[in-house]
Amino acid sequence: MSITAMILSGGRSRRFGGVHKPGVRLGGQTVISRILGTVRQAVPEAEVWVAGTTDGLTDAEADSVGSVREEPEFSGPLAGIEAASRAMGGSEVTVILAGDMPLVRPDHLRALIVASRESGLPAAGVDDRGKLQYLCAAWPTALLRRRLADIGQTQDRAVKLLFSGLEVAPVDVDPAEIVDFDTREEYERVARRIEATDADTAGADAPSGARAVPEQVLRMRDLAAAELPEGAWMTDAEVAAVLEFASHIKHSDSSLSPVVAAFLAGRLHAATREGGASLAEALAHVEGTLTRSQG
Repeated sequence: MSITAMILSGGRSRRFGGVHKPGVRLGGQTVISRILGTVRQAVPEAEVWVAGTTDGLTDAEADSVGSVREEPEFSGPLAGIEAASRAMGGSEVTVILAGDMPLVRPDHLRALIVASRESGLPAAGVDDRGKLQYLCAAWPTALLRRRLADIGQTQDRAVKLLFSGLEVAPVDVDPAEIVDFDTREEYERVARRIEATDADTAGADAPSGARAVPEQVLRMRDLAAAELPEGAWMTDAEVAAVLEFASHIKHSDSSLSPVVAAFLAGRLHAATREGGASLAEALAHVEGTLTRSQG
């Protein structure tokens, strides 16, 4: 199944003091970088387009996506959706994401895609205000393009026009995960939730007491991203887990090089990824095997 994802980043951010919201940092990453990372985790093979500026992405991330601007600039998210739909290739399902929604999770994106593909309808969840979240949705690509053609003029018009008269496939989601932010107060609430979520993720993906990842390592990760196959992106937590794993091997009784051990874990992770095995599980499996071999 071919998937396209579009991230909308063309707004003026007036209520946020004119600061480009997708480019602000949350939990050590920009908002748009977090969203792109979520897309890559959910659907590694997806074709990704940014409708608006790519400010906030690293050079490697920007090189890995297509980019297009709505015409004229700042003419609204519906115009951005139309611009991206014209630029992107063919696909079965298209995911539409606001560029200021950093809490969305990979499993929710996958659920949206499955619901849209199976129903032939747009799929969306309900946000914390009890409203359908139009900018975290999945569409059959052909239907999306037909709706845009039916609407005609998209500049400065509401995204809800796409959904007018259509049944929507509902997807259960924690409403707090599909919130955006428009003001500083809302940004602070999202930041607190990300801080708590990242702490939980680090606890699940890396051994207790794992050291912070040096910035230069993350920069190397970002620079290498454009040269790696689709789906090879690693989150900060996964990088931390690999470094901690290599340290464990280095200081263990195993004679195997930490580099070779990490390579073996990576091969195992790649071979089982579609089956749901996490990187942490692959690292634990290899470390356990090496430990047993020394017993």
